[in-house]
Amino acid sequence: MEVQKIGDSILVIVVIATTGVLTLTFGIVFFFIRYRRKLLRQHREMMLRELEYQQKLLVASIQSQENERKRISQDLHDHVGGALSGLRYVISGITGAGNDSQIVNDIAQKARTGIDDIINDVRNISHSLSPAGLELWGFHEALYEYCDKTAASSGVPIVVADRTNGLLQQLGFNDALSLFRVIQELITNTLKHANASSISIVSDILDDKITLVYADDGVGVQMPDSQNNGIGLYNIESRLSLLGATYKVSSAPGNGYSFTISIPASILTKNKKHGKN
Repeated sequence: MEVQKIGDSILVIVVIATTGVLTLTFGIVFFFIRYRRKLLRQHREMMLRELEYQQKLLVASIQSQENERKRISQDLHDHVGGALSGLRYVISGITGAGNDSQIVNDIAQKARTGIDDIINDVRNISHSLSPAGLELWGFHEALYEYCDKTAASSGVPIVVADRTNGLLQQLGFNDALSLFRVIQELITNTLKHANASSISIVSDILDDKITLVYADDGVGVQMPDSQNNGIGLYNIESRLSLLGATYKVSSAPGNGYSFTISIPASILTKNKKHGKN
């Protein structure tokens, strides 16, 4: 009887232990499956957000191209078209001039002036499409030239400072053009909306990265929610993504606007490797 009781006790212990092990095993399996599903759900949500973000960048890029075409079309119509119409009117005056050499000379002088204006307009439109200095002299020299002209026409001083010992001059043309377009858009936004009295653009080296800080002393902006960036900011992001660059915006109403771009130094190594100095 005593042996039977011991045997029964051992059996109960074995059953309890087996039940405990099975329960623990099932618990672990259940927890793993649930955790796995959670990871998959998070991954799916992250992929959807990334897809949505890429779609917004694509829309911004397309919108930017359409805006550029519209601007060029308007410039051609307003400036070149208007100047050509005026030139045609001036030249038509020759018909009634007869043999009066003074009138003919005056018309010729006006025609030359009109032609010079058309040449300047076409040159400006051409430079806005692809800045000639960018390929000839590099990023900073093209930026200096653009900022000097913009400051002269707008009356807003633009200070450009390079503390990288010319590293940005080593950018390949496509990378330099992307960065140049970003600065152009920032300056355009400032001149249109910020009511600023000065602009500064300073490039430097920080933690093996090239930083470029754009700042104005204008009215500032209310920072948007990251999910509701404007089309202009998405357009800037699409261009910076080509550089592998990141950015940070700092602004508040009445406190100016600052846009800091961080470019990995590896992009310069890439350009050297492919012979794009």
